[in-house]
This record gives sequence, C-alpha cells and structure tokens, in this order.
Amino acid sequence: MESEESALETAASALREAQEAVHTARRQLSTVIITAYRAGESAARIAERTGTSVIEIRNLLAATQTSRRA
Repeated sequence: MESEESALETAASALREAQEAVHTARRQLSTVIITAYRAGESAARIAERTGTSVIEIRNLLAATQTSRRA
C-alpha cells in the first residue's frame, strides 16, 4: 500500500511539473507569435509555421490586443 501511495504522489507531482512546463511553453509561444506579427509576418504564415490554424493565431492576437504597431 505504501509503495502505491508513493507511486501516486510521484505521478501527481510529475503531472503538475508537466502542466507548468506546458503553461510556460504556451506563454513563450504567444510572445514569439506577437513578435513575429508585429515584425510583419502574416497570421497565415505564423499559423503554418506553428502548426495551428489562422483562427487560433487571430484569436490570440485579438485577445492580446496586438496590432502591427508596437
């Protein structure tokens, strides 16, 4: 029973760490997307390069109120 509890706690800890890593990666990707868009790259090209849809890119830009002007 004790080893099962330890395994459960270890797995839960690993999951929390992975979720934090995903959160950090998403923030970094958002920053790079905004920078690329402000530098003149089209939303379509950013979507192509990141493997996402143009709608996702445009939603991110709208949510962050990003325009071509800095």
